[in-house]
Amino acid sequence: MIEWEYQKISLNDASRRTDDIDLLCSAGVQGWELVAILPNNIAYLKRPQPTAYKTRPLPPKEQSAATAANAPATERPNGVKPKYRDPQTNDTRSGRGRMASWLKRRQDAGENIENYLV
Repeated sequence: MIEWEYQKISLNDASRRTDDIDLLCSAGVQGWELVAILPNNIAYLKRPQPTAYKTRPLPPKEQSAATAANAPATERPNGVKPKYRDPQTNDTRSGRGRMASWLKRRQDAGENIENYLV
């Protein structure tokens, strides 16, 4: 459960050089979230307490999913393997979705794209 820290800002007490929006934006940068502004120009803000930022360890099943989501782009977490490969540039195409431009150019030139099957 998240524990909240609260703050109120009197917008009437702001100096003439600053705008109400500037005060609220600077509070937002510090992590404060606007809850309400009352008719008497009091802004109520909240943010999670610093102890709420601590994370607890994930269960093993969720941990493996989290590491797969953070995997480098070179790895293919969805398991789709390339179906076509260009031997000159080593570009690949999985065979799904729109045809890769390099393969489309070869097909338009009259080449058989089955020559590029992996």
